[in-house]
Amino acid sequence: MKLLISSGLLAAVAGHGAMINPRPRSSHSQTFDDANKCGSQHPYSNASSPGAYCGLGCLGDACLYYQIGCFQGCGTCSLMGKTLYPVPADLKAAGCDTPPEPTLGGGNKTLEHMLRTYNIDTESANGDWTKWMPWRSPGTAGRGNPDFQPCGINSGALASQPEPPTTAQDVPNGGPGTALPKLPKDEWAVWKAGSVVEAEWSIYANHGGGYSYRLCKHQEGVAPTEECYQKTPLMFATAETEIRYQDGSQAPFNVTTPTTDVGTYPPGSQWRKNPVPMCGCDIGTACGGKTTDHELVAPTASDPAVVGDKVCVAEPTCEKAGCKVCANSTDLPWSCKTCCPGCTEAHYEGGMYCQCTNPGPSDNFYTPYTTTHLHPGQKPTECPTGVQYETLWDGGAGAGIGGSFMFSMVDRLQVPDVEPGQYSVSWRWDCEETPQVWNSCADIIITA
Repeated sequence: MKLLISSGLLAAVAGHGAMINPRPRSSHSQTFDDANKCGSQHPYSNASSPGAYCGLGCLGDACLYYQIGCFQGCGTCSLMGKTLYPVPADLKAAGCDTPPEPTLGGGNKTLEHMLRTYNIDTESANGDWTKWMPWRSPGTAGRGNPDFQPCGINSGALASQPEPPTTAQDVPNGGPGTALPKLPKDEWAVWKAGSVVEAEWSIYANHGGGYSYRLCKHQEGVAPTEECYQKTPLMFATAETEIRYQDGSQAPFNVTTPTTDVGTYPPGSQWRKNPVPMCGCDIGTACGGKTTDHELVAPTASDPAVVGDKVCVAEPTCEKAGCKVCANSTDLPWSCKTCCPGCTEAHYEGGMYCQCTNPGPSDNFYTPYTTTHLHPGQKPTECPTGVQYETLWDGGAGAGIGGSFMFSMVDRLQVPDVEPGQYSVSWRWDCEETPQVWNSCADIIITA
């Protein structure tokens, strides 16, 4: 099977989020109610401000289990840096000097274009800057690395890095999601071998890409590994995803989004494209405008200048491009230590960066792409200048940051004919906008 397009055409045509059902350990038994709706000052999830990391896409602490600094074809995630435009220093930090060419679509350009979720027409001034991101070769980030965490890690980053940790410290900041305690048995899903079952996920902050579900048999006293999950990737039973609005604003309906087993890892595993396009510019939101927020990314090694024992490099992608930063060369590409002369400190998510009074060329974060991918007459409020690819329904577009997505995505999965017993299912979301992989894991029982 090359690509799932509709129930009648099944052949060669062609982040923050979390699994909701089966209920993952990282949800801490929470359900979607008034206590965790965004803006409610809810007690369930932690964040830099009360009430954030909330809503349907982040029940409990579920959306805070992921890994950053992950690149396609690279065995190691650096666990630092959410860089939008990767540079060689990012790859080196992930132990991967030169990733292979993307495998998405298996070399078929038409298929690849249909599966892409970001800058699909290469209209960015920065060229094909997502080619190293996880979704460009689904499942290959962390390949062969026994330390890759199939259930994510608390905060997604190194324990020493300033990423928001979870509230429930069942595992330490930077600790593995596999160490989370099991939920009560009455919250486990029960699946019958050979049957078709439902799995459900939702988005808190969109990052494009696509996802897969995998199965691993429970071994007493042994934490599940990525290798174990890779042995039993689950197949999608239908070509359709059901959209469910949890606020009751719309009745459930089905959409068809591409699903592929071409160019994926492990070979033959099925991955489904994220059906919710972001807005049509590099940053994916607020296209055509500016913001005072700085999407600060890893500095490049261009324009070097030695200041004492530090290296000053150009930082091309903050709002005033060309500002100078100083960092120990061994610390690149993470937080700065000292600013260059004429620059002032700027703080972002606990890291220190630098701003300068002599800006360089304007950045390209918010420049709209030429191809809008809008339907005739379509003027979405979320993305008025266009979307990364065609929308499948009104309201199904945008960044979703802050819990604005009130819908979940439900897929039907084929349970293989496996031995009855206790299992764990892992949902893995490989992003295309950023070098990030999201994970949720749930305990289930499979019966005969």
